[in-house]
Amino acid sequence: MLTSDIVVKCAKLNGNGNDFIVIDNRSSRWTASELSRISRSLCRRREALGADGILVMESSSRLHFGMRLFNSDGSEGEMCGNGARCIARYAFEMGIAPREIAFETLAGDVKACVDPPMVALIMPEVDLSQVILDEALEVVGLKLRYSFVAVGVPHVVVFLDDLSKRTMEELTRLGREIRYRMDLFPQGTNVDFVALEGEGLCCITYERGVEAITSSCGTGSVASAIISHLLGKSGEKTDVRNPGGINTVSLSFLEKGRVLPALAGKTTFVAQLEVFEEALADTP
Repeated sequence: MLTSDIVVKCAKLNGNGNDFIVIDNRSSRWTASELSRISRSLCRRREALGADGILVMESSSRLHFGMRLFNSDGSEGEMCGNGARCIARYAFEMGIAPREIAFETLAGDVKACVDPPMVALIMPEVDLSQVILDEALEVVGLKLRYSFVAVGVPHVVVFLDDLSKRTMEELTRLGREIRYRMDLFPQGTNVDFVALEGEGLCCITYERGVEAITSSCGTGSVASAIISHLLGKSGEKTDVRNPGGINTVSLSFLEKGRVLPALAGKTTFVAQLEVFEEALADTP
């Protein structure tokens, strides 16, 4: 019987289309290298479950749990806004944590409030002292202006007046070129292409680790809202439309050049799943 070959029990969730496989590893069954392999295996679209990454729940001595993120290429990321919303929804629905949740990430502690299907986060503080605003950048023959902010993970924000006219292929190519400008961004970077849209923003993100444009990016929405506000383009609260839906970002500016971002948006609990050994067999 196939049931003897079940190696992973997990769930599939998405935050405005940014999709994840959630694995409970509070028993420390899997090491980091094993989780990297599992992510590379299970995130393959058409061949396995398909996802932008896996979210790993681990035990915490201080808070309800800890969260780790492994991208679809197996690399580990420090933080993921939509992922944090999804793992909070999972913890609440599975009875692991109450409606109001606090958990650890590599980027700092996160607080969440779950009101299905919506999840709102208070994310770690962002240090604005290293922000780069409106600098020149030439890539693939194009002269652009870019800004940079680290919101747990690095983000380049590029405002494009003609964003609506750009194809996804164009943005993917441009995003990949900027993502690998190691002379400017030694750790690589996520790239957010942004345009003003009414009183809000439109944001399309090329994600490091996924190496593609995703349907939504929570940290990208936060980064875009911070940069937009610093450039005088939007207020302290703004709706950021991603291809997969709207993330609402609220910014609370603190003393000593720091900002506390809040992120809210929709989540979808898609399925609970059992994965067989065959799904992992071909991944080194």
